[in-house]
Amino acid sequence: MTYTLALYTKVLAGLLLLTLLTFIQPTLYHLTPGNTAGVQLGISIIKIGLVSAFYMHLRSENAYLKGYIVMALIIMLIFFVIVGIDVAHS
Repeated sequence: MTYTLALYTKVLAGLLLLTLLTFIQPTLYHLTPGNTAGVQLGISIIKIGLVSAFYMHLRSENAYLKGYIVMALIIMLIFFVIVGIDVAHS
């Protein structure tokens, strides 16, 4: 896939809009702190996906490298769940 300046500009605009949404979301929707954190994490996951796919050029990598990335994310998720359970029960 050819990465053009127009594509980078669209991705940048999307990232800036998502960042703006991150800042104004708590004032638009009055959620509990836990739900607000969940929405904020969801927005950040979308931004992480855009940065890794376009700016880090991971969309055009081989399948084995994508497998390594997925495996690292799964291991990180396991650690987050373990720490979350520990924090919730302490």
